[in-house]
Amino acid sequence: MSSQRNEGGIVRIKELAMHVKHKVNLLGVVLEFSIPRKSQGTDYVCVLKIVDDSQQSPELLVNIFTSSIDQLPRVLSPRDLILLKNVMIKKHQAELSAVFYKDSSSFALFDGNSGSNLLPYQSSPQRFEITEAEERRINVLRQWCVGFEFSSGSNDYLLSLKDISEHRYFDLVCKVFHVSYDDSKGLWMLFVWDGTDVPPLSIPGKLEDEEHNPLPLHIESSPLDLETLQNFFPVGTVLRVSTDRSYENFGRYFTATGKWVRIRNMSCQVSSGMWHGLLQSSSKIRLFSDNDNVVWDYMRRFRERISGRHGHMPIWTDPSSQFLTEVDWVNVASVTLMKIATQLQGNVRCCCIVRVVSIHPFQAEHYSSPNGSSEYTMKLTLEDPTARIHALLCGKEWVKFFGGSPPPDVLTKKIKMLLGMPEHEDGNDDTVRNPPWIKCYLHLKESDGGRNRVYYIRWTKLVTD
Repeated sequence: MSSQRNEGGIVRIKELAMHVKHKVNLLGVVLEFSIPRKSQGTDYVCVLKIVDDSQQSPELLVNIFTSSIDQLPRVLSPRDLILLKNVMIKKHQAELSAVFYKDSSSFALFDGNSGSNLLPYQSSPQRFEITEAEERRINVLRQWCVGFEFSSGSNDYLLSLKDISEHRYFDLVCKVFHVSYDDSKGLWMLFVWDGTDVPPLSIPGKLEDEEHNPLPLHIESSPLDLETLQNFFPVGTVLRVSTDRSYENFGRYFTATGKWVRIRNMSCQVSSGMWHGLLQSSSKIRLFSDNDNVVWDYMRRFRERISGRHGHMPIWTDPSSQFLTEVDWVNVASVTLMKIATQLQGNVRCCCIVRVVSIHPFQAEHYSSPNGSSEYTMKLTLEDPTARIHALLCGKEWVKFFGGSPPPDVLTKKIKMLLGMPEHEDGNDDTVRNPPWIKCYLHLKESDGGRNRVYYIRWTKLVTD
């Protein structure tokens, strides 16, 4: 071939057009990768996007096929390097790509930090020897990475959580707080956050179902433990994102827990009035370091949001909002449900801005006991952008909230207002509720050494005039 390979026989990405249908050696910075999964055949596959100092756009697509999932590369950190040997260069509609064949190609992954050792942290099972010329090239590329600002990807499909909608494919820049396996669903789940709030949703279903089939408090089958929840930021939605079933060992090969990433080509659906993210088999991950500009920008916006005394309010409300309720102490800053749910100690009272998505019992006739209102207990399901919880409204606080012991028709009207139900509907109908935002005080009480946590609505009054 007329083009000469540079150090170590490695071809620069910019020169690949002259090597179509030939096998070459490449060294690049890994910007993006797919999670290892089973291909449509018998192989396992992952897809990388790499760049080098000769070309950063377009990024080179590398398709890697192996006979075992353990043989696929697992990129650990932003800007790590991959050395690819004997990969085929292909061209399709003017777009170049590289193909790694399981029988003849090999790879090695290196820490991308300048000054790191020259031992790969992962390599393919084939005998892999690195020449001195290849070592020099690795050091050159590492040094180049130090001062280069890599692309965070196109903005064409980028959304924040506040802008999501159903059945739309999009990219999301977010921090991955946690990854766990849901045994009941047989799926892996990511818990991701970008500092904004998902849009509030309407609530479908019959209120009469609440006794035997209550609204779930979370997407995951079992609640996360308190220690895990305390690692989440208390402001901003933590979206649950389930994997496609093609990801058999997702948690084992996903290396971005605790890191900022860009998830490419994901979608969302609504389940029980909650947003639920979905990873596709074609989804990809782009790693960011905490010092990348895109991360600084997201964190700057988040700090601006929480800097004021109203920083814990849902972004869908504002301090001048007219709520359906009044509270006894009006100059207390509100906190999120996640904030109060992760309190270490009990006997805490907090002001919250929430929606009432369900009430049980909902029938006004239930609250006409001859023994008086002191026995009334109403269970409300409350939500804000960070969490759902059950809270009890009991006795004198029930009376205060509803302004005495109103007759059934008046109480029914007040309950419907709380739930955002049309007046002509009753709880036995399949209807859609659009609850308004209310301000209330929650009192957290603990028993059994903190194992039993109960929330009570107190010091709050419904205002319907």
